[in-house]
Amino acid sequence: MERHEGDVQVQGQEIIEERLEIAVILVQGSAARVQETTTNTTIVHLPMYMREANKGLFEPRVVAIGPYHHGHESTIDMEAHKERFFHGFFERLGNSVNQQDLTAECTNGALQCYSGNVGRLYTTEKLMRDGCFIIELLLQWKEGDGAHLDSHMRLMSNSIYYDLLLVENQIPFMVLDKIFEKFRRHNSKHPIFKDTWLVNLIKFFNQDGQFSWAYTNLSEEDLSNAKQVRHLLEIQYNLVIRKNNRNNNNEQKHDSIPCLCGNICRKVKPTPLGIPGANELQDYGVKFHVKENHQQNTDMFDVTFSSKTMAIPRFKINFGSKILLANLFAYDQIVSQPAGNNNCVSVGPVTSYVVLMNALINTKDDVVVLQREGILDNLLSNEEEVATFFNKLGRCALVDVSHHRYTAMFEDVNRYWRDGCCCKHFVTFRMKHCRNPWTCLSLMGAIVLLVLSFISMIYTILQYYKRH
Repeated sequence: MERHEGDVQVQGQEIIEERLEIAVILVQGSAARVQETTTNTTIVHLPMYMREANKGLFEPRVVAIGPYHHGHESTIDMEAHKERFFHGFFERLGNSVNQQDLTAECTNGALQCYSGNVGRLYTTEKLMRDGCFIIELLLQWKEGDGAHLDSHMRLMSNSIYYDLLLVENQIPFMVLDKIFEKFRRHNSKHPIFKDTWLVNLIKFFNQDGQFSWAYTNLSEEDLSNAKQVRHLLEIQYNLVIRKNNRNNNNEQKHDSIPCLCGNICRKVKPTPLGIPGANELQDYGVKFHVKENHQQNTDMFDVTFSSKTMAIPRFKINFGSKILLANLFAYDQIVSQPAGNNNCVSVGPVTSYVVLMNALINTKDDVVVLQREGILDNLLSNEEEVATFFNKLGRCALVDVSHHRYTAMFEDVNRYWRDGCCCKHFVTFRMKHCRNPWTCLSLMGAIVLLVLSFISMIYTILQYYKRH
């Protein structure tokens, strides 16, 4: 009986160990699947708070590409046109191409590039239709006046342009590449083949200087590297970074600064992470200067502070540039890489630029200062809208922005602003009382009156002592 109970215990222990091994295998397999899904995800869904705080900047107005905004009310009217473009593209291929076979070939594994389970409502057929719509749109743009674009498509072309560069409104580039390769096999004499596939895309998104931040004079090496892009927005992002890859020149740090009160001010204490707004800085004697854009070669992120002057390249802000900057800002943080051995993430140039503008612009008065100096070319309704845009966007940083491209410059600005001793009091006096000729005349009159009153008082006192 005791032997039988011992055998039962041994068998029970073996069953438990076997179940534990199965559980470990299941957990490991689940973790592997999660890791694989995370690795394959190249088109992410932005956090809700970021989309809510910036209404209209991350959502398509006309055309939905991919699963995230599929079926939205504002994009429903374009579905019929996408279907027409889809059939128009297959007419170019001829009857020898099977739609189902080509769809399976071009979209294999593409839905895994999106975060979450998107395959229930958004199928590979819809993904293929979106891809063919983009390729057909590019082909008709290349054909120019000979293209059969209806009035609706011509009217919405500018909105479509911006919708295709939204961070959530993307399609895997490998899908577009496979579709275009299929077209090349059947239409090798089409005018689009005067340039390479990527060059045509770059020209489409940078026509007529719409995207002047981008660097378009690419070498063969640049084009070969660009082949590894994830989607259309990354092409534009890489062009912007390619043009604006120089470091800030203001990297030198100082322990003390000159001052009117004496030879050297006291040793600098730890400086704040932010800087005052443009209006306040100007009141303390900081001058703002616009860096001229000669032949599109100016780095839009090349902001410097030297000799009490902050030089900032000109930035034209309208509704389109708001959309482009916001989505580059979001994608800049998505692709940010860890810096060093710690868990900190390096802050990219676009994010750094938004941090800078959010610091300089707090109210409409700050916008007026930058606008008066030619730094901001405001094409929006008013200055308040510009300030609201940068403030809302700046609050939506997904990474730690305490150390960024302009950190050293912020420290220099704070040294001047906080430790300038009498400098800032003198500048404040000058700004308030010597702003225009009338205030100068009033100040001089007040000084003359004060001197005469003082002389009169001295004369009266002397007369009094003389009598007694």
